[in-house]
Amino acid sequence: MKEITSRYAEALFSLKRDSKQLETTQIEIKELKKIFEENPDFIVVLSSSYKSIEEKIEIVDKTLKGVDEDIKSLIKIVCQNHRANYLLEIFDEFNSLVNEYRGVKEGLVYSTQKLSDAQLAKLNKKISEIEHQPTELKNLIDSSLIGGVKVVINDHIYDGSIKHHLEDMKISLLK
Repeated sequence: MKEITSRYAEALFSLKRDSKQLETTQIEIKELKKIFEENPDFIVVLSSSYKSIEEKIEIVDKTLKGVDEDIKSLIKIVCQNHRANYLLEIFDEFNSLVNEYRGVKEGLVYSTQKLSDAQLAKLNKKISEIEHQPTELKNLIDSSLIGGVKVVINDHIYDGSIKHHLEDMKISLLK
């Protein structure tokens, strides 16, 4: 799967890097990903074997009117090759390529419930200061943390979870 998503993401990345539109395309890709995640039926329709390629292309043209033409072309090609179910992964791969190119570290923030955009931005700013490099954090839910958050960037772990504090207390009490 990684090979499939990489090819499409690298093609769009190369095209946009050469035209110096990486940042605007990255923002648009993130917005599209959010929309597709909120409306999973859209990808189901684009993946459907009951719709012809022409119908899928028409759906893309009608629903994504204001979207960059290169992004729409990518989505159409993905549909033509019967790979629409990989769109979110292609978007993620494109985002990672842009972040790597721009020197942005990617990381995961685990929490017991979804963080608001403001909370995530505040945490992202703090971690960027600690790492001395811009970061982009993705929020994942982990109910085992009990409370607090845990951030993982490459080999760095910043654990402010209640679970971690309880484990630390247990170790000190056993000594």
